[in-house]
Amino acid sequence: MKTALALLACLFSTACSGRDAPSAPAAAAIAQPERPDTTIGGAVVPQMHEFPAGRAADIRRMFDNSVLSYPIAVVSKDGAQTQFVNPRPVFVSDRRFVVGLPPASHVALDKLIAALDRGPAASGATYEITFWAVEGAAAAKTEVAPDLTEIAPALEKLSALGKRSFKIVDRVGGQTRDGAKTKLASRLLHTEHRLTAEPEGLELDLTLQLQEPNTTPTIETTLRVPLDRPVIIGDSAQAGAADGMQNLLLYVVRAHRVE
Repeated sequence: MKTALALLACLFSTACSGRDAPSAPAAAAIAQPERPDTTIGGAVVPQMHEFPAGRAADIRRMFDNSVLSYPIAVVSKDGAQTQFVNPRPVFVSDRRFVVGLPPASHVALDKLIAALDRGPAASGATYEITFWAVEGAAAAKTEVAPDLTEIAPALEKLSALGKRSFKIVDRVGGQTRDGAKTKLASRLLHTEHRLTAEPEGLELDLTLQLQEPNTTPTIETTLRVPLDRPVIIGDSAQAGAADGMQNLLLYVVRAHRVE
């Protein structure tokens, strides 16, 4: 009897120890793999940074040129692949912005901002910028309305569109500083843009919208704008005129430095 009880106790002890101590393969399956996003690029955290007055354009150029891009790992069925992220700052005032970066990149960014403070101040030039919405109707000969005389040479060069009669739909203009975000609105024409002076010329980030009764044409683009020269930045089909011929809606922009 004692022998049988001892045997049962031994079997019970072995079964319990088997349940409490998982085998080596099972323990390996439970272990979490190392995260590739932390081993390659580091954890990305948002942080606010301050910068000297008048340096917003310099900060934007820094990010536009991908100075602070960082690698991340993208995991798919084919394994982990490294890709680079170009972060974008969100400006919350004229002296502060927020951006998401790995901690080491935040430290490097602060050093770059400190170096800006020791360099020469940005010029912060002011520009006069004007936008036109122009209707180009099919005509027997090319004609430009008198209120479009200042941009007539640019319109007359559009010979590939055929003979057109150009008349103004709306016009809006105003002053903007280098690197500043500006909104302009007239009766029909609404724009939101940022004009930035680059070594190669002016760069314009633009959203332009025409408020019409039955449609709202919108253009979003980035382009180079030479000083004092009108540039046609886009066109779209407009509703046909009474004679059944299709008209064109053209947009023109011109920038002029005032100080």
